[in-house]
Amino acid sequence: MTVGSPAPERALNILVTTSPILSHLWDVVPTAWALRSRGHDVRVASLPNLTNHVVETSLTAMPVGRRLDPSELPVAAFTEGGSLATAFAQANARMSGLLASGLLEAVEDFRPDLVLHEPVELAGRLVADRLGVPAVHQSWGPPVRPRLRRALAEGESRLRARFGMTEPARPPALVLDVCPPAFQTPDLRIDAPHQSMRYVPYNGPGAMPDWLAEPRKGPRVCVTMGTVLPENGGLAIVGRIARALAPLGMEVVVPLRPAHRELVDLDLPGVRVVDWLPLKLLADSLDVLVHQGGPGTALTALGFGVPQLALPVFGDEHTNAMLLERCGAGRKLDHASMTDEDVVAAVRDLLEDPSYRQRAQDVAAQIAAQPSPSHAAEALEDLVRAWNR
Repeated sequence: MTVGSPAPERALNILVTTSPILSHLWDVVPTAWALRSRGHDVRVASLPNLTNHVVETSLTAMPVGRRLDPSELPVAAFTEGGSLATAFAQANARMSGLLASGLLEAVEDFRPDLVLHEPVELAGRLVADRLGVPAVHQSWGPPVRPRLRRALAEGESRLRARFGMTEPARPPALVLDVCPPAFQTPDLRIDAPHQSMRYVPYNGPGAMPDWLAEPRKGPRVCVTMGTVLPENGGLAIVGRIARALAPLGMEVVVPLRPAHRELVDLDLPGVRVVDWLPLKLLADSLDVLVHQGGPGTALTALGFGVPQLALPVFGDEHTNAMLLERCGAGRKLDHASMTDEDVVAAVRDLLEDPSYRQRAQDVAAQIAAQPSPSHAAEALEDLVRAWNR
């Protein structure tokens, strides 16, 4: 395929499926935009929990099933005992069952030519197999680790059996791989054709705040724990890190949603508590980012060449933290055993050793060199053409 290949003779119906977790939706938005910009009818299917967020992206929402109570969402597994991978996969399979039931009815009116799903959403591939259309795996970063992969496969097998599908799920027809060369994990690679695609950050809607134009009072360090951890104990980690860094002459920026601001007392010199804003708006002004190791957070900051300190808490955050250290663009600490002195020393190292910034900028150049989502949309058109021959 060459860049600039012609669009299909007719507009395609593209079904995008996502778990009802906000960051999972964000990962598929740039690809959905690219497909829609080429004239295709793109619909984003999830449970009603995400409907308003899909509408905020200007994409077409396809809510199916019932709205889940927060205790039923897969993120609730973070607070359960036992195997986190198993608990997460079980909760995700329950959610995917609700989505699959609604989708099998919805596709009677909207028959997709292709289904694009994020890594842990199980209903999209089931629907694609039932209809005989290609299923495309939209990565959010490195592939999930073996334990979670096995747990998801078991949940998917049981889910398919519920719908009378006893044969194993087909491998993805294509994997859209957003990891640059320095962020690859060959031992975890999914056995399917891959299409490299530039990671284009979408972290929700937002506006540039006035304070970003104000003179800085020192190196700017942002502390964030993503979209999930603040609901599951992460605010305590944010507060602790900000208080440790506050006396050091840095500008410590802490973005918080309104519901969280009153839960963390950070009225300290050197700490700027701000309204939550998309990380992509802030990243270009940062000297260091401290975060939980989420793939979207890590890749957004890498795209702007920002050194990072990762404090992984759950599963695959450890993979991202390891990769940040391996490529030389960051450091990692164990959130359970780290001391305040460890955090201060790591942040100082990231600020004072120019090699971290240089390596982060090297990875940023790799990301910029990857094919754009528009190029990936052309590859998906070619996939549909080849599938229907």
